[in-house]
Order: sequence, then C-alpha cells, then structure tokens
Amino acid sequence: MNARTPPERGDLDKLEAKLARHEAKKARERRERRARAASPYGFGLRLVTELVAGVAAGFLAGWGLDEWLGSSPWMVLLLTPLGMAAGILNVVRAARSAEGERHMDAIAARGENDSEK
Repeated sequence: MNARTPPERGDLDKLEAKLARHEAKKARERRERRARAASPYGFGLRLVTELVAGVAAGFLAGWGLDEWLGSSPWMVLLLTPLGMAAGILNVVRAARSAEGERHMDAIAARGENDSEK
C-alpha cells in the first residue's frame, strides 16, 4: 500500500479560500440570473394573462350558468363585462405592485439615459 502524507494546513487554507471565492461567484451569478429573469417581457406577459384570464373566467362562468339555468345569453352578457372589469382591476393592481414600480423605474432610467446621448 502506498501511504499518503496528510495535507499541510497552509494547503487546506488555500483550498478553503478558493472554495469560498467560487461559492461567492456562484451566488453572485445566481442573483444576476434572477434579476434578468424578471424581464419587462415577463411582466408584460403577466399583465396580458391577468386580463385574458378575467375575461375568460367571466365568459365561462356565464356560459356555464346559462347552460345550467337555461337563461341563454343573459348570464354571458352579465358576467363577461364583470370578468373584463376584474381583469382590468388585476392589471392595475399588478402594475402598481413593487415589481411594476421596479420596471417603471427601469424604463424611466433608460429614457433619461437615452435623452442624454
């Protein structure tokens, strides 16, 4: 058998420092990736989804009630505009959220930088 000598304390300290630097770099990359993931396109898609979901929910609820109650088309005509209003309200709430504020600040900052050129 080949006997190995234990590593020196200085070598272990160097390895620990290297591992700490690597972990810090990976954590920084993860934070940057998360910041990029919340793109304006994603936020816009969220707003569109909120609006479409409200309209669809109102329409489907009205259609289901019309089928069940036999009152066609009255429930669809009543609940579709209510779904539209709910969708618009959800879009306004999302736009006022902290995420929306961050995106608006980013857009304003880009606009100021563009005007300075």
